[in-house]
Amino acid sequence: MRYHTPVVFSDDPAIAEAASRRGWKVILRDGQLLRFAGLDPKQTVAMPEPSLRIERGSLEGASQPLWNNVLNWLTKHIHRPMPIVEPNGYAMDLALWAGASRGWPFGVWLDHQFPIGSPGAIALLTSAAGFFVPKAEDLDAFTSRWPVAIRELPDTPLVPLPERPAPEALTREDGVTRVLLVGYYSGPAATVGVQRVNYWFEQLAQLSEGRVSVDLVTATEWPDPPERLHVVPDLGAAALTSGTGALESWAVQTLAGYRERAYSPSAHIAGFWTWQLEKYFDARDDHYDVVVLSGNPFAYFDFARYAKRRWYARTVVDYRDPFALNPRASLSDEARADAVDSERGWNMEADVVTTVNEVTRRLVVKAEPDTRIVVIPNGFDERSTVAPGTTGRPSSDGVRLGHAGQVFAQTPIDPLLRSLQGRDIELHHLGLPIAQTHGARVVNHGRVDRDTVLSTLAGLDAGVAYVTESGIETPTKVFDYLLAGLDLILLHHGTVEDSALHPMLDGVEGVYWVHDDEESIGRFLDGYTPQRHDDPDRARRFSRESSSRILLDLITELGDHSFRR
Repeated sequence: MRYHTPVVFSDDPAIAEAASRRGWKVILRDGQLLRFAGLDPKQTVAMPEPSLRIERGSLEGASQPLWNNVLNWLTKHIHRPMPIVEPNGYAMDLALWAGASRGWPFGVWLDHQFPIGSPGAIALLTSAAGFFVPKAEDLDAFTSRWPVAIRELPDTPLVPLPERPAPEALTREDGVTRVLLVGYYSGPAATVGVQRVNYWFEQLAQLSEGRVSVDLVTATEWPDPPERLHVVPDLGAAALTSGTGALESWAVQTLAGYRERAYSPSAHIAGFWTWQLEKYFDARDDHYDVVVLSGNPFAYFDFARYAKRRWYARTVVDYRDPFALNPRASLSDEARADAVDSERGWNMEADVVTTVNEVTRRLVVKAEPDTRIVVIPNGFDERSTVAPGTTGRPSSDGVRLGHAGQVFAQTPIDPLLRSLQGRDIELHHLGLPIAQTHGARVVNHGRVDRDTVLSTLAGLDAGVAYVTESGIETPTKVFDYLLAGLDLILLHHGTVEDSALHPMLDGVEGVYWVHDDEESIGRFLDGYTPQRHDDPDRARRFSRESSSRILLDLITELGDHSFRR
């Protein structure tokens, strides 16, 4: 445990006052001069620009040593400084650079405004060592929307931060295929995509009966990190820096190239994370046989090239969603072409490309005509304590529907809500609360952990999911509904037969396809009678164990290569 001194960069009087009450240092701005609140006003340091922005060249040329002087000034006056900054604020990149160049921990302060989700802000929020949110209601509002577990900073003048050692580097072992999973979000993060990566991390070694060992590298902290977890923070563009000096020529050229691109990695989440991953593993002596990269986000898929160069590893890139040809992405022709080039390059470095369904498979940009693409479906986690036939659904005259997850703009929930008005039907929503209910009986459960989701679903009659015009979705919620023994009500926009879910659910009892408009939904509900589905065979083939064995077979095949470093 090491103690650090919080230093809050804020011009907000309320934030500054709350920080001062804790005994923390506060930095104020007078134009481009920085000074400590309540101390000698002559103790100042000059910023060369109104804000540090690495992507705009702040660490190039004459401004770089002046920004370095700001950090030196903090070191002179503060013992083990810990910058606390605002997402997208003037000192955001300063904190990220301090983390990259000097190893300083940093934190985030928040007020009532939810931070704009710029890639830099996402990097700051995911890598912050702690959060300072003075008002409880602001903290509740933020955590209800932010998917990653956070640590509140204690109300003490010095902040203790635990030291979490990285896993021991392990060398190759005869008879064991060493696998590295790469996933930006993981662990308890409240995003659906983590379930796929988490399951593989936790279960592949067991399913292989010891023939495979699995490490996971991620950008998000776990409260109780497992033994083989590598946490590599996303430090945004600061990942391109090398110590406290100016950007090297290769980094300057990289940023210049990014600025010229129509679809730049720097404009997207995890756009610079690859560089941080390379730094991390360059400093270690790990050896991996197979590297599996799973996204969304996708920008770190070019880490496959590093894995081949560093470890001579075989690589798998796993698309949980389409990337360049995603029909839901609104891109200019120029940006789409640039994204296609990026995906083609990633897939060129992959020995195998995997997707979650057949529709997504058809949207993969092939590097070669014979690019190998394998479908590994999503599914439910069979380790759950909620099993078909033991749902304990209460008897009721009314119908209880459930919807788990996010409501997207392309599939608004309003037609469903309007169709429920005046009917003896209750909708339980597990996700960000629905504000406009249109007179429907809605129970907002908020964003809750998966165990709570499953236990809530167990008391319902049917689960609702949406299928867009493109039909690319095979959402995890569908498999959780099956696990809970619910009917499935699939509100669709396109042709049912062209959707990814249709062939998967063919022959499954209790599946209802309903066009997503108020009249069609109302007509269906008028004739709907819930059915119980207690036969475990209905859901068994949709388990994650079943689909993960496809990946395990690929790993076994790819790991059986004789060429060794």
